[in-house]
Amino acid sequence: MRKRHLQLIRLLNHGRRFTAEELAQETGASTRTIQRDMLSLEELGYPIWSVPGIGGGYEMLPNRLLPPLHLREQEAVALYLTLKWMEHIPDVPFGDIRSTLSDWYVNELPHDLAEKISRLERNILWLGNKQIPKAPFTKEIYQAVERRNKMKMTYRTMNGQRTFTVAPVGMALLDLKWYVFGLSELGLRQYRIDRIEAVHVLEEPFESEDLMSVLQTSDERNGVTVRLDLTPLGRRLLEDVLPDIDELNEWEVPKEELSFLSRQLLKAGAEVEVKAPSALREMMKEHAERLMQRYM
Repeated sequence: MRKRHLQLIRLLNHGRRFTAEELAQETGASTRTIQRDMLSLEELGYPIWSVPGIGGGYEMLPNRLLPPLHLREQEAVALYLTLKWMEHIPDVPFGDIRSTLSDWYVNELPHDLAEKISRLERNILWLGNKQIPKAPFTKEIYQAVERRNKMKMTYRTMNGQRTFTVAPVGMALLDLKWYVFGLSELGLRQYRIDRIEAVHVLEEPFESEDLMSVLQTSDERNGVTVRLDLTPLGRRLLEDVLPDIDELNEWEVPKEELSFLSRQLLKAGAEVEVKAPSALREMMKEHAERLMQRYM
């Protein structure tokens, strides 16, 4: 494939129609050369749609092919390992593509590099939690996030099922569990997708900042200082709960999240003591009293 072909593919991937004259001007080739190039790209399998006549031109159809990457050997191996790792993420929004993408990729590599990867993959393993809950609605939620459409969902709460409408700002993968962040009259809320019972994407658009900006704004809520006394074992047990727990003893936590944090701290049992705030200490006392009543 010529360098000009790659330039043409990048232009057509902009998502609009180009006339042969425009493509010729962009690439410095003649109009006749551009017409031959379009035929060559079609023969290579690129889904190019040509429209004759006034107002016609060339454009790339949906599900277009992308230009090949030019990678060094280490980069090619690193990309393969990344694709292979993705196969172990449950319920990736793109469906079954995750189970075949690495194979398609290897088939395009030189034989000696494919052999090297084949040997390497038997020595690099992904040993994760095999009890990860299924989250079958990731594809529908991804589409709602991508299209910026609201969705109506039925969610399994501790008090039973609830059905409500949210604006899905974005998704996140945490400890191999999928979450969707939704805006509603209650503000920003985080929902585990494996607890969603049903989803219906609405034809109602919404406007919002990107998820990272929304989370940064959310973090600016009035917080309280949480101060803990932790044993080394306590720090290890809570390393997935609080950031930089190997170094810190104090954290700023939104007041609304203290109740959830108190339940998380139960993981460490007597290996953690809450020093402040008093509200969190009271919550921990209530948990301890309930445990005592259960086992007395």
